Amino acid sequence: MTTYKYKIEIVFVLLGLILFNNNLNAQEDLLVSSKGEITLKEVLKIASKSSLDAFKAKRKYEYSYWDFRSFKASVLPQIDFNTAPLTYRSSVIERYDSNLNQDVFRPVQSLNSYAGLSLSQNILQTGGRISLNSTYNKLTNYNDGITNSYNVTPVNIALSQPLMAFNSFKWLKRTAPLEFSKSQKELVYELQSINVKTVSYFFAWALAAKKVVMARENLASSKKMYGIGKKRYDIGSIEKEDLLNLELQLYNAETNLTIEEKNLIQVKNNLTIFLRDDLENYNVPVLPELISDLKIDLDSAIELYKENNPQMLDLEINNIEAERDLDRAIKENRFDLSISASYGLNQQADVFADVYHNLLEQQLVSVNFRIPILDWGERKGNIKKAKMNKEVQEIDRQQEESRLIQDIETKVRDFNLQEQLVQNALKASEISKESYIITEKRFLAGRVDLLKLTSALNAWQSSNESYMSKLANYWRYYYELQQYTLYNFMESRAVQIDIEKGILD
Repeated sequence: MTTYKYKIEIVFVLLGLILFNNNLNAQEDLLVSSKGEITLKEVLKIASKSSLDAFKAKRKYEYSYWDFRSFKASVLPQIDFNTAPLTYRSSVIERYDSNLNQDVFRPVQSLNSYAGLSLSQNILQTGGRISLNSTYNKLTNYNDGITNSYNVTPVNIALSQPLMAFNSFKWLKRTAPLEFSKSQKELVYELQSINVKTVSYFFAWALAAKKVVMARENLASSKKMYGIGKKRYDIGSIEKEDLLNLELQLYNAETNLTIEEKNLIQVKNNLTIFLRDDLENYNVPVLPELISDLKIDLDSAIELYKENNPQMLDLEINNIEAERDLDRAIKENRFDLSISASYGLNQQADVFADVYHNLLEQQLVSVNFRIPILDWGERKGNIKKAKMNKEVQEIDRQQEESRLIQDIETKVRDFNLQEQLVQNALKASEISKESYIITEKRFLAGRVDLLKLTSALNAWQSSNESYMSKLANYWRYYYELQQYTLYNFMESRAVQIDIEKGILD
């Protein structure tokens, strides 16, 4: 009787193993037969094109681009045309009558037409402005018949030059190109920042998908175990308590699958919202492999960081602006000297044909001088504050530069450790899977209890999650370093983008 019972149990075990393998194959077929696979690289490309973060980064760059264009235009010659073609006036005004030697009220009715053309240029080196002007004016009076009068200035050259004043153009010439260069690097930097975010979203999706697969495998295994358990209970080879535990495990597996499927939908929705792409053709995230034997040299990474990172340019710009503010405080809080001069030709006539004959010279020279006498120390205080601000700015710059370099050093060291951590986690995952398979066979043979089987399953699931977490850290560290240095370490070249489209190469 005992031999017969043992043979029945062996039959159940073999039947269970066959059903289990078929179930696993069915689960794998279901996963593969679902909608297509998508890699991390493909998701990164979608993010750089479609995400809201990419859109904002491109618009921010465009703002800086037009700001730089405005600066370049401000130092080029400008041509302006001003006109008031018709100015009609009819009123009673107060005027001086030389015959009566007194002020009298007179009716006035006139039509005035004016036009002027000017060519002007800012002088970058001195902060002055030079202009070339030409004006035309026609006045028609209607009081005692119709009379016309013309006044023209065919040419007039004018110069306005502050001699001791603050020259904003001098400092803009230094900061504007740096600001534009920073905006270009910031565009690449922001797109790399999108990569880092995308890695987090992608691996969260991959982990959720993996948990669903494992939950389905667990449910299939639990159903099989419960079915075998009922047969073994019917022949008296297991106790009622064991059967109830198997039933409880089945219910827990069903609940867990429902939770994991719901979580998968939520995680994928988070990714699609970030990408602004529904990914309707993709349901299987393909995990990326490690970059074989990639170790980043610390000194090279620091040099690339100093050369390419927009934060380093920002520190340089802040230093120049502190010098500019000190220069402004000094020059705006002492005496002021400026000169204005103009030379031109002018004439007026009652007949248009005569207005350009016998032109008269028109000259103006003006020297303006202002010096503070008593201000109770206000100007001195302003200069002192600017000097102290520059000193503080220099200390802040040094501290911030040291902090940023320390940050990149930490990230390089962390990345160089990740490959070994990922390989160890993968090996642990393979071992725990093999251990679970062996434990399951022993459970089916009645050699271990349900507690050990559950413990082996949990260890397998935990090691899988640990492996994916380590792999996610590996790629997150890599793309953070690529963001900080703007350098593609996989291909040993600088990160390139199409400035017009803002798409990563």
